[in-house]
Parts: sequence; C-alpha cells; structure tokens
Amino acid sequence: MSRRWWIGLVGGGCLAAAGTGVLIYFAHGSIAEARAEVSDLQGRIQAARKQIAGTNDLEREVIVLRETEEAIKEILPDERDINNFVRDMRRFEDDASVRITALKKKPQEAANRKKTSEDFDKVAYQLTFDADAFQLLAFLDRLESHSRFMLVPSFKLSAASRRSVEEAGQAAHKVQMDVETYVYEPHAGAPPVKIDGYARKRELLLGEITRRRQALSVEAYSYGGPRGRRDPWVDPRVPVQSEESGLSVPEQQQIVDELVTLTRELLATRDRWLGAANVVDEMVARADLENLLAGLEENLRRVEGEGLIRYKVAQSRLQQEVVGPVAELRRKVAEQESGNGPSIEALRELHDTMVRHLASGEHDLALSACATFESRLDYVRGDPARETWVTKIRRRRDEAQLLSDFSRMKIDIRGVAIMEGRPPVILINGRALGEGDLVDNELMIRGIRAGEIEFVFRGVVLVRRF
Repeated sequence: MSRRWWIGLVGGGCLAAAGTGVLIYFAHGSIAEARAEVSDLQGRIQAARKQIAGTNDLEREVIVLRETEEAIKEILPDERDINNFVRDMRRFEDDASVRITALKKKPQEAANRKKTSEDFDKVAYQLTFDADAFQLLAFLDRLESHSRFMLVPSFKLSAASRRSVEEAGQAAHKVQMDVETYVYEPHAGAPPVKIDGYARKRELLLGEITRRRQALSVEAYSYGGPRGRRDPWVDPRVPVQSEESGLSVPEQQQIVDELVTLTRELLATRDRWLGAANVVDEMVARADLENLLAGLEENLRRVEGEGLIRYKVAQSRLQQEVVGPVAELRRKVAEQESGNGPSIEALRELHDTMVRHLASGEHDLALSACATFESRLDYVRGDPARETWVTKIRRRRDEAQLLSDFSRMKIDIRGVAIMEGRPPVILINGRALGEGDLVDNELMIRGIRAGEIEFVFRGVVLVRRF
C-alpha cells in the first residue's frame, strides 16, 4: 500500500513537474512575443516622434512652395501658354531688327522625352535668322531680360562677306540658335492637405518666401547698343576713319541709324493716314505725315549737302532704307493731291523749313527744299489761304537765291584803310575801291567800316564781315 502510494506520489509529482514545465515554456514564448511587440511599438513610437519633430519643417517647406508656385508659373509657360513663347520670338525679331528665316520646334525634344514624375518638361526651338553683331546682342538681351526663363545652350554664326555687306548696306550674318524653356505642368495627385493656422504661419515665413521668389525672378539688363564699337565679323580692312567727311565709321552708321528710325516712324504714319477710319483721323494723320516728311527731308538735305556719309556701307543703307522710301512717299503724296496742289499743312511746313535753312546760312538747302514743291505750287490758285503761303514761300525762295548767288561771288578782301578826314578804301580782288564803286556789274560798295563792309546786290543791302 505504501509502495503504491509512493509510486503514485512520485508519478503525480512528475506529471505536475512536466505540466509546470510546459506552462513555463509557453509562458516564456509569450514573454518573447510580448518583448518583440514592445520593441516594435517602441520603434514606431520613435518614428512617430521623429515625424512629429519634422512636421514643423515640412509645414514650413510646403507653405513656402505653395507661395512660390505663382512665381514658377510666371517664369515658365504651360502647355497653353507655349504659343506665347513663339509670339515672343517674333516680337524680339521686330525689337532687335533681325530677320527670322526659320523657327521650328526641335523634334527630338518631343519624340524622345521620357515620362517621369517631374512637373517640368523641356521645350526647345531652333531659330535661324540674319543679323549684324549688335542686332544679335539686342536679340540676346531680349531673351535674357524676358520674364520667362529662356536658355541659349548653343548658337552658330556664319559671317557675311564683305561684298554682301557693301551691296546690302548692312551686315547680315547667318545665325542658327537653340532656345530652350521648360513647361510647368503639375501632375494631378492627392488633394492639398489643410494646414492649421496657415495664414499666421505664412506671415512668419514671409522673409523666406520673398527670398525664394527673388531667387526665381529673372534679372533684367538693358543693352546699350553699339556705342562706337564695330562689328567684329565684318571685314576689318574697311577703314575706321573717313578722311573725306571727318566722321568715324561708327559715327556715320549712327547718323544712318537715326534716319532709318525716323523713316520707319514716317512709314507708320503713312499707314495710319491711308487707313484712317474717318475724315478727322485722316486730317490729323496727314498733318503728322507732312510734319515728319518735311523734317526728314530737311535732315537728309543737310546730311547729303555736307557730305557726312562717305562710308560705302552706310551710303548703301542710306539710299535703300531712307532716300528711296522718302522719295517714293513724296511721289505718292503728290499723286494723292490729284492736281489740287500741296495742302496748307505741307506749305506751312515747307515755309518753316526754308526759314530754318536760311537762319542757319544753308541757302542752297532752302532752294532744294523749295524745288521739291516748285512744280505743284501753281495748282493752289483760287485758294486764298494756300496762295498766302505760296507767296511767302516764293519770297523765301528769292531770298535764298539771292544769298546763294552772293555767297558764290568772288570777294577777296585783303585789307582796309580808314583814316580821319579821308574816305575809306578797301582792297578787294586786288583793286583799291571806295564807297560807291562797283565790284562787278551787280555788286556795289555802299559803306566801309572797321570789320565789315556793306554791299548793294540786286537792290538789297548785304553785309560782309571780315
């Protein structure tokens, strides 16, 4: 009995020990899993703490990016606005006076573009145009100073030959240029996350937002033009100084440039006159046209009369872009008169022009101005208002003719003798003459004084100082 009892006791103890061991084993596994869960939870807590710590920085960056997005849109076109990019090229063409012969989108940029998650796609165009060195720089200035971002990664220039420059009157180098920009098209994604206290946080970040916007803005630069420089791609054997006119080549080119600008303004006024919508606009445009035309013809007479333009290239350009168009416009204005003669505005401008020439001692230029209208002055008969101006013009013409003839007379004054009690004597053309003597059939000495002499020429008293 006791033996069985002990056997049972020992067996029960073993079973109890085994059960306890099993329970301990499973408990140990649960503890390990719990520890793993605790470790994982601690890791997530740590990650959450880092995320929370970076939320402020992320919010700051998001706010700054949202506020600078408009600046990005301003410097980069979108797909709808890319047509404006092409129009800008055409506007730059007019501003810089270049001549674009080809403008095309580079096919490799469209065909080989890889689809990415970026919001920016590069768009490239290839331009081919004719320009001299300074027109090229002016064109580049437009690209550089434009509010849109534009990049010129490369260009190629073929210089114009000396012969073509002399024939055309202006250098026309062949330029091939690549121009790149980027299209900004944000990809659609999750809706923007609302940021609590956005307005207040934005106010605190205004300094950083302003700095980012300034970094994105395109700095403007104003190109100053040739400023006396010569085109480095034009044949350097062309002389820099013109001995005949005394003006340097850049100075002569500048004069022609100014006349070309006036001619373009004149032609624009002509178009406004011909396209006037009503009688009042036509009258105003016609008056402006006569004013500009008279002023330009006056400048041309002075430039040609003084022989200021002797550089062959400048001469060619002057004839092609100024003299020819002005003469053609004057012819069309005469045709428009339909036999009625010049308008009162044209007669007034002619008279004022002749007065200015006479005041400057430019008698021949006054005659030249009158000669432009001479054959049409008789058409104004029967119109008292215009006849009054014709009378004034012919009076100025006669005055200019008299002064011109007088200036051509040979009057070589070598000395004068003025003594008290004796009539003064002057040595002219090798002869000793006094008051009342004739220098020739039309010229008589009226008075002799120190430093000047009075002549009577065709009934008019003229003074020559010496």
